[in-house]
Amino acid sequence: MKELGIKFKEKREEIGLKLDEVSKDLDITIPQLENLEEGNINAFKDIFFLKDLIKRYTVYLNLDEDETLEYFNDFVFDYTSKIPVEEIEAKVKEINRQEEIETRKKISSPYTARKVMKAKLKPLYLYLIITVILVTITLLIMNSVINTKKELISYDYKIVKGEIQ
Repeated sequence: MKELGIKFKEKREEIGLKLDEVSKDLDITIPQLENLEEGNINAFKDIFFLKDLIKRYTVYLNLDEDETLEYFNDFVFDYTSKIPVEEIEAKVKEINRQEEIETRKKISSPYTARKVMKAKLKPLYLYLIITVILVTITLLIMNSVINTKKELISYDYKIVKGEIQ
């Protein structure tokens, strides 16, 4: 990767571009550009980001895109083929464990979901029952008051008519 980095740096300097200009144009940091031009791929955690960066920088510098990407792909193949199988398997197991933990956090059975839903509804039912009881009591009191007023009005009417002495 050092050869590719040197090629990038020489082309950038030949054009007369500074790192801060390229950084702004490609929307990447200056340290990322420096690492790319030094051929330090270990500074990049994501190989897909690195490949995209190389592609964009190649187009930006007007270099041969196919040749550059072929060089990168060959390098990545050579680099990854030297990793021991045990390390790859260990990393895959670690990733699978992390995914399993995340999945467990997200999964809930239908029975658990119902219990949670019922637990959330209990206060709602309580408020609903209390409201119904209060409305019923209010209506009963109002009915009793209205009936009492009717009886008083009827009694007063009978007194006025002379039915009651």
